[in-house]
Amino acid sequence: PDLVVKPWMKDELVIVASPAHPLAGRTITPRLLRDAEWALREIGSGTREAADRWLVEHLGHANVAYELGSPETIKRLVVAGTALGFLSRHAVAQALAQGTLVELKTRLPASIRRLAIVLHRDKRLGAGADDFLRHCVAAARRLGA
Repeated sequence: PDLVVKPWMKDELVIVASPAHPLAGRTITPRLLRDAEWALREIGSGTREAADRWLVEHLGHANVAYELGSPETIKRLVVAGTALGFLSRHAVAQALAQGTLVELKTRLPASIRRLAIVLHRDKRLGAGADDFLRHCVAAARRLGA
């Protein structure tokens, strides 16, 4: 009851790989995804919780070889060709556009999560926080999320 939750934007998590990865460039089966090595966010992060739910639902389990603390670290590891990543489309958009990462094609359903802005009902935000939240809302509108 002390929190105000405002819907913010939709976010799609996508499976990414190095263009040189053996699974790149073809439609991937759940069995191939189960057998692959994965680089995921650390346990406790929202992205990891969403990834675990989706991977368990659609693959049964995943071979998590790396647990890392930031999307940037995961992207660097995946670019090196070591593992697959499961990250926000927003976080990998530039790497996909540059061709340093590729999105793997599957016949599995998309992983969409809804993000929200959560504020304490009785706390007043400073000018900087207000400006930041306005920027976030405007960015979501520009992205069509």
